[in-house]
Amino acid sequence: MAQPEQCSVEDLLSQAATLAHEAQAHLATPNDAPAPPPSPTAAQDPQLARILRLKVPVIVQLAQRPMSIATVRNLSVGSILEFNKSVDEELDLLIANRRIGRGNCVKVGENFGLRITQICDKAQRIRSMGPT
Repeated sequence: MAQPEQCSVEDLLSQAATLAHEAQAHLATPNDAPAPPPSPTAAQDPQLARILRLKVPVIVQLAQRPMSIATVRNLSVGSILEFNKSVDEELDLLIANRRIGRGNCVKVGENFGLRITQICDKAQRIRSMGPT
């Protein structure tokens, strides 16, 4: 049973979404406009700090295509899957199987990386991690 001082993940996501919305509104206000009152930051709110430390799987999707179960069953080492996507097209950046951005594949030393060319706003990114 949850203790009264504990928040659910949904409550924490809601708090994070509110902070992102406030930050977006603050960025949209002119420089001479008074700043909105400060809201609790991660340093002030240990529950929010806790959720901001959570790790989520970040996926860079090359391409996708439907395949029959028979075709999947017959895959073997050395099989090549062809996709209807050019090597020059951008790759999708996903969180919780929801696209939050796009980018180009880059080489970082001996590893692959993604140079982000498009990304949704902070509020949308936070919503993408919430329940479907």
